[in-house]
Amino acid sequence: MMVMTNRINKKERKKHIMNAALGIFSEKGFQNATISEISKAAGVSDATVYEYFGTKEKLLFSIPEQISDENTEDLQRVLPYIKGVEGKLRAFLIMFMRLYETNPHYSNLVLLQLMSSREFRNTAAHAAIRKSAHMLLDCIKQGIDEGTFRKDADPYLIRSMLMGTVEHLFIHWHMQGMPKRENPIQDYLDPFLEIVLDGIRAKTRTNTITLNVKMEDGEVVKSIFIEPSPLIKEAAE
Repeated sequence: MMVMTNRINKKERKKHIMNAALGIFSEKGFQNATISEISKAAGVSDATVYEYFGTKEKLLFSIPEQISDENTEDLQRVLPYIKGVEGKLRAFLIMFMRLYETNPHYSNLVLLQLMSSREFRNTAAHAAIRKSAHMLLDCIKQGIDEGTFRKDADPYLIRSMLMGTVEHLFIHWHMQGMPKRENPIQDYLDPFLEIVLDGIRAKTRTNTITLNVKMEDGEVVKSIFIEPSPLIKEAAE
């Protein structure tokens, strides 16, 4: 029982340190943040921070890895209960937007500080973020395979459009100083998603005929396609 309690306490303490570090990294940037500031905010010693994470850099990268893993697990639990690929796409974007908006320290850290770092792209943290991006890609491919989306649609381009727009909205929000909004940023989701879906949905074919007709031939065409011929009238009678 004591061993289990110690494990829980260690897990909670580690998460507490990460939460404190997230706020400081977001506000001051990685270079200006110090382990002493983080340990003070977390209510632990510098030695405890080093014991759990080893270096300031490892502490930095552990934050998006942990949060991304949790977000992916939430997606994996929810998606099986959502019907249709369009509903699943909406669920993906809602969860990303909700994460970015309700945890501005996280979206600041990832979108403004880490995504432009080449070093970050070689970490387990980046792999954790990419995991959910791969899930989104698989969902789009499923829509193409089952005929919901056009066969000529590029799944990678669609994913870039969806995630790129979401990221742009939140980068712009942060650059403005995160002003309070009358409506949440999530309100942009449905109009934007409908524009994208309208462009990639498989179109139902209809049998149509296109004719180039001279003005003087208009009455003839009308009699053929609109007004029934005498033979048809006679047969009907």
